[in-house]
Amino acid sequence: MGFATGIVAMMPLLAVPSNPHGRCAVVDGTGRCLIAAADPGRPGGPKDPAIRSRRPPSPARATPPRPTLDPVATPLLAGALAGGAAGRVPAPANPPAAAAPVPAAVLAQRAVSQLTLRPPSIELSAGRGAFVGVPLWLWIDRGAQTSGPTSAVATAGNARVQATGRLLAVEWELGPPGARVTCSGPGTPWRGQSGASPDCGYVYRERSLPERTGGTARWTITATSVWQVGWNGVTDGGPVAGQETLRLSSTATLAVGEVQVLVGGGS
Repeated sequence: MGFATGIVAMMPLLAVPSNPHGRCAVVDGTGRCLIAAADPGRPGGPKDPAIRSRRPPSPARATPPRPTLDPVATPLLAGALAGGAAGRVPAPANPPAAAAPVPAAVLAQRAVSQLTLRPPSIELSAGRGAFVGVPLWLWIDRGAQTSGPTSAVATAGNARVQATGRLLAVEWELGPPGARVTCSGPGTPWRGQSGASPDCGYVYRERSLPERTGGTARWTITATSVWQVGWNGVTDGGPVAGQETLRLSSTATLAVGEVQVLVGGGS
């Protein structure tokens, strides 16, 4: 008897069907009341609506926040997705046109302007004034921008032009009509030497009288440095070369007097 009782207790669903009236079913010969029950968590659980209604509610799903899109990056992202490649921005419909090559003449002038040549600084052996018949030394200050040579380079993309300036001569206008001197270089500075300059000088023959100088009593001196500027290089796939002459001037004034020599007679 004990063996049969254990089997009935372990298989309640197979021995007795569920009671629709809510009362237990008594098994013959045991005196036990068995109630059929079903585990709602097993697959194929109860189909009774009353049982389903007693299931605990499913936890509510939190709605994920909507991503905030950068207003600048949004069009790019949309374009990347439309192109079918995530993270890859498609090329613009109208790519920018390539920059036009710089003409050779323009690039050459850029190089020439970078030489920063300066007008000559006039130097004279006369201090406060010169004298008729006394040699006058003429020269200009020496430097890369005043007497050369000097070079500069201008570039644009793959183009490159180098300009070089060399002093050819210094032209002097000393004031009186026809008083002109052309020197082949900057001249030799005077340091108290006697005699005439070895390469650039002048001897006045006229005084700077007011009636000759417009009332100033000083001759106007103009020094003009003459430069030869050449350039060469490569631009737009081909070689370029050329040259031009530049003239830069400065002015100064000088009073020219006359030494009076008195010769005394003997008694």
